[in-house]
Amino acid sequence: MPKIDRFTISMEARDHECDIQGVVNNAHYQHYFEHARHRFLLINNIDFAELAKKNINLMVTQIGIEYKQSLKAHDQFKVTVEPIRISRLKVCFVQKLYHAHTNQLMAVAQTTIVTVGKDAKPMRKSPLEALFN
Repeated sequence: MPKIDRFTISMEARDHECDIQGVVNNAHYQHYFEHARHRFLLINNIDFAELAKKNINLMVTQIGIEYKQSLKAHDQFKVTVEPIRISRLKVCFVQKLYHAHTNQLMAVAQTTIVTVGKDAKPMRKSPLEALFN
């Protein structure tokens, strides 16, 4: 199966994710971005859960989210994923969240990942290399 450079997944905001202001609580966006990254990896034959069973862990070292607009309950949206190699040890996933009906950009995330082994040290041969070959 050929590698997929960019990926988009559709989701829906659930009512229990909203805060007292009636908008999706900011912490849920991180879950949306994480789910999209994991699905992106899976379609590229990188199984996050299987790697963890082998003591190979894809660890977030940094995440930044810029919130542009708020989602509300039952809003449908899509999240894009694009990996960018930062160094031999680090990969940044640039992700954008768009409202599905208006295509308005709602949030942007940049998540830096390092692959670590059983000894909790960065691995030079990361499964994420397959995304760039």
